[in-house]
Amino acid sequence: MNRWTVRLAWILPLASVLTAMAVHHFRGAANAPIIFISQADYPGPESLMFTLGLTVSGVWQGWTVWSMTAREPRPWSLERLVGLLAAFCVVVMANRSMYSHLDAHILAATGIFLFGWVWLWLVQRRSRGFGASKGAAQRQMALWCVGIGFVMQFVGVAVALNVDATVTLPTEGVGHPWWSVAALAEYLLVAGLWWGIATMELDVARSREGSEAEIPSAS
Repeated sequence: MNRWTVRLAWILPLASVLTAMAVHHFRGAANAPIIFISQADYPGPESLMFTLGLTVSGVWQGWTVWSMTAREPRPWSLERLVGLLAAFCVVVMANRSMYSHLDAHILAATGIFLFGWVWLWLVQRRSRGFGASKGAAQRQMALWCVGIGFVMQFVGVAVALNVDATVTLPTEGVGHPWWSVAALAEYLLVAGLWWGIATMELDVARSREGSEAEIPSAS
């Protein structure tokens, strides 16, 4: 596995989400300045960008997980299983719009957040066996971002749904202050997951440098 395998695992979903959300806002389809990421999966060109981009991203993330664990003593480790489940949930979420399959979409999104966090934690636990590194230090902060974002999003949605009866998923009352808190928390959560994946580039670089150091130079 090389650095570009890992890099595409976070660049593809980032580019897909940013493009879909930009088109969604540019078309005037967004019903609030701050929206949930999945609201960009709105009927129109942004839906195609969102669905196709995240489907490819989920497949590539699955390949990244597979490649990372290919040389492990136990290939079918918990790390591989959880990572593949997170990637599978990305594909499911991308193909189950919150506008037409709300329950399935929420279930898949929750799977991404939970399995993604556990997978990053398992990667972190394994990487610590090789000593402290810049990648591990940053990944620890990314794990905190995911955890804090998840709690904030849960609280924001719960409060919004309970204090204002007009707020309903996926679109009614999106401008509600607590709805905006939940949306911002989702940004933190998802950014934390992508950051966690990006930190693995540092691990790959460090591993490669270590391997090269073990090769005696020709004299």
